[in-house]
Amino acid sequence: MRLFLSAFAVSLFLLSIGAFAQSDSVRDFLGLEEEVLPDLNGPQRFTTERLHESNEWRVTRQEVEIDKEPLKGQNFSIIPWKDQSPENLLDIQIWMIERERKDLDPDWKIRVRDRRHTEIVGKVLTCRGSCKIFRGVHPSQASYRSKIHEGDEFHIGEDSYAWIYLMDGSLVRLSSGTSVTFQEINVGREKFFVHLRLNHGHLFWNPKNTEVLKTETSPETDGGSLPLMLLEANQQNFERIRFQGQTDWDRLIEASHLDEAAIKDQFKKINELRTAHQKYKDFKTQVFVVSPNLSVDATHTSFDFISLLGGKSYLKKRETRENEEMSLHLRGYLNTDNVSVTAQNWIEISENGRENKELSDPPGHLQVTELITKRIKTMELARELWFRDFTAPMIDATSDDKKLGLEHGYVLWEKGIKERFAFLTEYTRRIETTNLRSIENLLKRMDNPLRPDAILSEKHYQASLNHYLKGLKTRYTEKKMQVREMNDLQYYVWALRHGKFQN
Repeated sequence: MRLFLSAFAVSLFLLSIGAFAQSDSVRDFLGLEEEVLPDLNGPQRFTTERLHESNEWRVTRQEVEIDKEPLKGQNFSIIPWKDQSPENLLDIQIWMIERERKDLDPDWKIRVRDRRHTEIVGKVLTCRGSCKIFRGVHPSQASYRSKIHEGDEFHIGEDSYAWIYLMDGSLVRLSSGTSVTFQEINVGREKFFVHLRLNHGHLFWNPKNTEVLKTETSPETDGGSLPLMLLEANQQNFERIRFQGQTDWDRLIEASHLDEAAIKDQFKKINELRTAHQKYKDFKTQVFVVSPNLSVDATHTSFDFISLLGGKSYLKKRETRENEEMSLHLRGYLNTDNVSVTAQNWIEISENGRENKELSDPPGHLQVTELITKRIKTMELARELWFRDFTAPMIDATSDDKKLGLEHGYVLWEKGIKERFAFLTEYTRRIETTNLRSIENLLKRMDNPLRPDAILSEKHYQASLNHYLKGLKTRYTEKKMQVREMNDLQYYVWALRHGKFQN
């Protein structure tokens, strides 16, 4: 009864203080709503260090069991209100059983809280069209800076595409009709480990790179994703800066020579940031991408990965980098061999995941897939800006696991990433092999099963290609050139208007 009255009293107290409920002290107090009596007399359990040190509460260190500080983004409350049943909540028998079990483990509340905590895998850089995040069964529309947590499924609709920045510094591009589940991200002292599942569609993986980027004045190949709402990254931002510092004569000379000075300034900024980030070049990312008929293990390697629903898969390593590693894990209960990938050729994997072969003459659909992400300087600059703001401080905090948790919300993996990868490799091979066999048996019993998505086509790149070709025609139109003369507010409104997806 006193416990119930305590919760009721705290509720009234919180309602009365209004805006003050957002402060750290009240946030601490929220965690005590089921544990602490109103007068706080006698031995207490699970208080925070900041609270028990306050003289006004009249609680000494000897009378409390100190609760650990919650990770950033982690709430004190562990009550799953959305899943609560009124009948179970008010059932005294259920309460007594749960109470008995909880009393056997004094740290139960901390353990439940940690188990339910999901770390942030990345943030949406840009989305064109329909991009939905499924956190459970209810989707939400993704937009600029939307957070992606562990376990979230990201689904791209037709004629849509998205760029996602992962917290390790990698860029991921998802094409039309793609579904990816961001399973987990683990932070170690020397590397990140990212686990994804490509359910179907096309994924382009581009890890962090600190090498100097060669200046290329040709137009960007994924122009449909521009402009970004990260205004500092857009080429137009550099055009505005240069325009404001020029005389009329300077502008005339630049226009007459078709000097792409703003593009050069954009590349200069990218390389300045990459040089500043050289100290993080040894902090690598190992990514494990699972699909129904293939798993890819890659470190410091850029690649395209296409998985057709009920059909074949296609993979290509995009470039050769220093200290890179890449291997394929095929299907089969007894197939434990890994296929090392060294050549930059398209690889075709059979429907059952048992066979693979290099394509000496890949079809045109695969060649166009490469084109879309061939020149992406604005995305590269956006990556460097967010790496500076989000990832670099997190890497710096890996020397102090408490700081990493309290300021960034991540649990440091002192060791165990290698064992985790070994488990996932074996587990996914077995479970995906079983799934493929079940689907194969089902299709055999069906009359003329229709599998239109199992055939390689232009669906995953058609919208992006159309925007690229359209951008070539309108590159020097009057509307594009007027952006240079805009003030900050006009530039922001222009990005809002033109950054939206156009059918």
